[in-house]
Amino acid sequence: MPVVKTLEQRFSVNENRFLEILSDGVFHSGQELADDIGVSRTTVSNIARHLNDCGLPVFPVKRRGYALEYVPERISEDRVREFLSDFPVPCMESFDVVDSTNLYVLRHPELPEYSLISAEFQKGGRGRVGRQYFNLYASQVMFSCAVRFRELAAMQGLSIAAGVAVARGLRQLGFHDAGIKWPNDIYLQGAKLCGILIESTARSEGVFATVGIGVNIRKIFLERMAENGLLDQRITALELSPDATAENLSRNRILAVLYRNLRIVLQEFVRDGISGVRQDYDTLDIFRGQEVVLKNSVEELSGICQGISSGGALLLKTGEGLRQIAAGDMSLRPRNDAFSGGSGTGTAL
Repeated sequence: MPVVKTLEQRFSVNENRFLEILSDGVFHSGQELADDIGVSRTTVSNIARHLNDCGLPVFPVKRRGYALEYVPERISEDRVREFLSDFPVPCMESFDVVDSTNLYVLRHPELPEYSLISAEFQKGGRGRVGRQYFNLYASQVMFSCAVRFRELAAMQGLSIAAGVAVARGLRQLGFHDAGIKWPNDIYLQGAKLCGILIESTARSEGVFATVGIGVNIRKIFLERMAENGLLDQRITALELSPDATAENLSRNRILAVLYRNLRIVLQEFVRDGISGVRQDYDTLDIFRGQEVVLKNSVEELSGICQGISSGGALLLKTGEGLRQIAAGDMSLRPRNDAFSGGSGTGTAL
């Protein structure tokens, strides 16, 4: 994982003003920006460079000035809380840049349970088993939620529950074919849309855990992944869905709806375990009843997907009988899928 000197940042007044001016989507000269912000042209150049470092492409063009490659809809804590006016959030922090929202939560065990931590860009985000996580500023919804358990065993099936919560939320937003690929990848129209990663740390009073979620919103994210040679499986974004509208592509609305569903499911899970979401999982399982292949670097299994066990293990009907596959670094694919590699993007942390 890359070394990140500054763990979390919010843009300065001058940087926010720079973005405000460029939000009209046209070029502005360096001198115009300097005069408007009240800084030197050198400072304007430094601002543009810093924003680029934070995953937000700023185009400097000779004799034309500066423009944004795309105008981001940024997360507003006030706007998110408006969507959650009947559902108080114990603590919300929204950063322009973090190393990882999951790591931020784990560094702050004093956070109230169900605290919501979001970021526009992650410099040190990663997926399962340390896989690379690619992101662009404000092109995804990336957040983590803190939750506590009495003991580690009580977390069994947590990733399944989190997947159910996200799929439920997306369907509420109008993305009707959102579903789950075991154990908790969220798929839309046969392609990966979202990943989830659970991390935890033992404390004297129990286990402090964080649920990290990353949902692809804008298609520019996919274009950049292709340019960087990172597409080793089918990836999609909400913007590409035929169900997409201006309303359900609002990142603030998406964050609010997903957080609401996640918190409701987490509260149920803490009380009842996986039993409370198992039926919903069966409904949302996009590969149930299909022939699939599971493999890692040392093993390959094929069979018919039969849903999940009471503990969240995958049930695979093979020629030798019913197998239970515990969640791990196993890549699940339909038998005829041309993509055979693992996840190149992982999930937001």
